[in-house]
Amino acid sequence: MRTDAAKLALTYLAHPLASFHPARMPAMVRRNYRFELVATSFFSLVAALVEGGLIGVIVKNAFEGVAEQRLLHYAVAVLAAAPEFANLTSFLWARLSHGRPKVRFINTLQLAVAVIVGLIALVPRSQAGLLMLGGAVIAARVCLTGIITLRATVWLANYPRSDRARVTGKLSTLQSLIVAAVGLGVSTAMDLRPDSFRVYFPCAAAGALVGVAAYARVRVRGSRRMLRVERESGDDDAGPSFNPMAMWRTLAADRRYAWFMLNMFILGTGNLMLTAPLVITLKDQFGQGYLGGVLVIQSIPMLVMPLAIPLWARLLDRVHVVRFRSVHSWAFVAAQSLVLLGATTGALWMMYVGAAALGVGYGGGALAWNLGHLDFAPAHKASQYMGVHVTLNGVRGLAAPLLAVFVYDRLSAAAAGQWVFGVSVVLCVVGAVGFGVLARGMGGEGSEGGEKR
Repeated sequence: MRTDAAKLALTYLAHPLASFHPARMPAMVRRNYRFELVATSFFSLVAALVEGGLIGVIVKNAFEGVAEQRLLHYAVAVLAAAPEFANLTSFLWARLSHGRPKVRFINTLQLAVAVIVGLIALVPRSQAGLLMLGGAVIAARVCLTGIITLRATVWLANYPRSDRARVTGKLSTLQSLIVAAVGLGVSTAMDLRPDSFRVYFPCAAAGALVGVAAYARVRVRGSRRMLRVERESGDDDAGPSFNPMAMWRTLAADRRYAWFMLNMFILGTGNLMLTAPLVITLKDQFGQGYLGGVLVIQSIPMLVMPLAIPLWARLLDRVHVVRFRSVHSWAFVAAQSLVLLGATTGALWMMYVGAAALGVGYGGGALAWNLGHLDFAPAHKASQYMGVHVTLNGVRGLAAPLLAVFVYDRLSAAAAGQWVFGVSVVLCVVGAVGFGVLARGMGGEGSEGGEKR
């Protein structure tokens, strides 16, 4: 009986891991998926090191007492926001890669990221070093934006619609787990020895080269025809451009999408105001070092995300994205409220619970980010609608963390810095209520997804 129970337990634990094996994928996608699996496993080692949450915690702890405090706080804000405002360069990468082999272009960007991350190990712990680190991280995030932008094109060509969500879901889940693990590893090492990053970062860069080599073996199906069409179409048809008037015309022509984007902007601003003051609060109020900060900011949310994604996917498959957001947004309200309570009462355990709740919200957000605009956009305008979404996200990604630190510093002068999280809660509530009003205005029209997914 005990042996049978042990076998059952091993089977239950092994099944999720076995589901990642290429043999579980259809024969048509197996080869490319195998190389992408290896590439994701190794390249995520460097991608994790320039995640906004992790690098924000590293900067706050490593440069405390070295750089002037206000400069340090704004540096944390900029670096925490880097993954978001770097999205503004997606248009640039779409143009530069137009008519060029996508895998080779991605490989070049991967190499650039690996080199940049390796060079971070040479940054001195001084105010000048802080500025050098900031420049390096922003450069790496801009290159990563190019990789993400072009990778979507590769996925579209290589994986049929029936398999695409499954494949990309596996790769995204694997990446989130590695990002969480790397965050735990580097933060633990730096708590023991602050200068360990001078070894950790170059080792991660060296490991990433294995991923670069694996990705070089990915083959894009129909690549010759794709490149021929791109070259014949000319640069004017390369896709959306960073043109405020074009964005305005899209929003003016689709008022419902404009209202959706307004609520997204409000909700997103509330969410993006969280990270920078949370990094500062965990260090200054709770005395958390590298590990404690990374657990709350990055590792716990990343570990919860894979568990939440399947649950949110079922809802998004059944309803229009407006109705989805009218439910999903309250996960962020709950998470932000827990963080606010933890900060105002001094309860560290509540910050950990809030981090787990954030992971639930991030899981749904990751799905709606990639698929939500399809419920509004005609097929031939999908890239234009996504372009509007990416642009507005980049704008709020730059503004929100800076606003959060400004508010935090002003409130701290009155010994009330923790109430900056109250501003985030209010913005999230306004966004959630706005989605609810928009959903009710749609009536039965919004009961099902606009595109068959």
